[in-house]
Amino acid sequence: MGKLRMKRTPEEQARHDFKKAKKAARKAAKHEKIAPESKHSHPPRQEQWDPEYDEPEAGPSASRSHKPDYEAIQAEVEEARFRDKLWGALDDDERLDSVEARLNSFAHVPRRWRSGGMDTMEDDLNIDPQMMEDEMYAEWVRVGIWRKKHAAEHEEHLRKQQEQAARRAREAALAAETRRLERQAEEERKRKRREREVKRQSDARELYEMRWKELLAPVVEEGPARPLRFMDIPWPMFVQDLAVPASSSHFDLDAITANAITSFLLPGARFTQGSQDVNLKKERREKLRETLLRFHPDKFEGRILSRVEERDRIKTKEAVAKVAILLNTLMAAAD
Repeated sequence: MGKLRMKRTPEEQARHDFKKAKKAARKAAKHEKIAPESKHSHPPRQEQWDPEYDEPEAGPSASRSHKPDYEAIQAEVEEARFRDKLWGALDDDERLDSVEARLNSFAHVPRRWRSGGMDTMEDDLNIDPQMMEDEMYAEWVRVGIWRKKHAAEHEEHLRKQQEQAARRAREAALAAETRRLERQAEEERKRKRREREVKRQSDARELYEMRWKELLAPVVEEGPARPLRFMDIPWPMFVQDLAVPASSSHFDLDAITANAITSFLLPGARFTQGSQDVNLKKERREKLRETLLRFHPDKFEGRILSRVEERDRIKTKEAVAKVAILLNTLMAAAD
């Protein structure tokens, strides 16, 4: 590799030009001093003198007395350098757009110095050099030379890359396993919630049947019976669907809906209205008919309403009428 040459500063360039001019002046003076002596061995050459363009030759005495004007030479050098700078600035202005475009791109930056460092050069190992452009091929050669000169460093670089890839793979596997366990735990929580909900609904239906058996059982004469409250009536709905305060004398009839009654009396998809199974349709109709007999307004008023507290009788009577209407609608749809 050749010696590295640094660009001269303006002061160094001026000194260099000045020394060069002095050397040229000394050489010219020496040549003029030797020229008269050579006339003795060579005949004079006849030349025509043009007074318009040529100056008369100076005699030997004038040649010996001539000395170079260093200040004039330096002024000429400075003037030449100034003109060169002026033309250079003009050329830079003309190339401003193209220079700016080149500087804004990555073309002037070697690939090994761009973002990613040497990692991005590993992809070039499997590329056919014959398919590369000149700049890319030169960079490929430089990278190959660097690898040979820095074999240990290159091996360490590859080892770190492999460790990073292995660590990323372990982290990805750990994250995937964590997500799998979280999904599994969430599914297990949902399954337990469904099981608890199914058990709660099953217990509510068993309690509903047991309470109706108690209400319809013969009254044993052992003193005055305890008066019934609104929530003591076994309604064909889940308690959270009803949501009626026991201390209130009125409640929202909109809480009693056909969907609430159907989900309580006819659980599961096998009791859907579109089912064509004869046995299921018969079971559905019998269940609705049994409930309608319990909440028939006339029968309910004669058997149970008289046992309800006075403050809850109005809202109980309204709720029974609403349930009876919805049951009739469901039975008509079941036919």
